[in-house]
Amino acid sequence: MLGNDYAQARKQYVEEVRRSFNHAQADTFEDEPASGSTASFFKVRLLIAVFIFAAFVLCDRTGSKFYNYTTDEILSMLQQEKFQSQLDSIREAWNSLAES
Repeated sequence: MLGNDYAQARKQYVEEVRRSFNHAQADTFEDEPASGSTASFFKVRLLIAVFIFAAFVLCDRTGSKFYNYTTDEILSMLQQEKFQSQLDSIREAWNSLAES
C-alpha cells in the first residue's frame, strides 16, 4: 500500500511539472522582424566593396594592372559614365529581386 501512495504522488508530481511547461512565457522575440538576413547581406556587400577598394589602392600604389587596365584607365571609364546604362539595369534588376 505504501508503494501505491508513492506511485500516485510521483505521478501527480510529474503531471504538475508537465503542466508548468505548457504555461511557459511567450517568446518576446516572435513579434520582431527577422532583420538578420538583411544585416548580414549588408555586411557581405560592405566587405566586398572594401576588398575591391583595397585591390584598387594596391594596384594604384604598385602600378599593377587589373584585367589589363591601369587605375588611370579605370578612373577615366568611371568618370565618362560609360557603364551607366548597365549600372542602371543592374540596379533595377537588383531592386526587383530585393522586393520579392
